[in-house]
Amino acid sequence: MGFAHPTLISYRGVPALLLLLATMLGACATGSSVPAVERISVTGDITVRGNEPFTEVVLITDDNHWYLLDLTQEQRRTLMTPARARITGPVSLGEWNGRPFARLRVDVLVPVLE
Repeated sequence: MGFAHPTLISYRGVPALLLLLATMLGACATGSSVPAVERISVTGDITVRGNEPFTEVVLITDDNHWYLLDLTQEQRRTLMTPARARITGPVSLGEWNGRPFARLRVDVLVPVLE
C-alpha cells in the first residue's frame, strides 16, 4: 500500500537535527561568560547568605536589589558583616544556586555610618 513499516526509521533528518542541537547548546554555553557591562556605585547592607560551603557575600540595596560581591582576599579578610557600605565597581552577570545574579567586583568600598 505504500506505507513504511512502523519500526523502520528514516535517518535522513538526523544530521540536520544534530546541527540544530549543537547550535542551541553552543548558544546556551556562551551566556555564562558575559563581560562586565558597566561601572556602578550602590549603597546597601553587606551580609553573608547561603549555607556552607555555598555562601556568598551579598550587598542588598534599600530597594531590594541584590549583588554578589567579588572581593579580593584582603577585602574578605578585613570585612566585618553585617555592614553598611557604598561599593563602586563593574557589574556583570553571574550565577548563584543555578539562577542568574548580578556580580559586582569591589573596586572601592566605603563604609557608611548612619
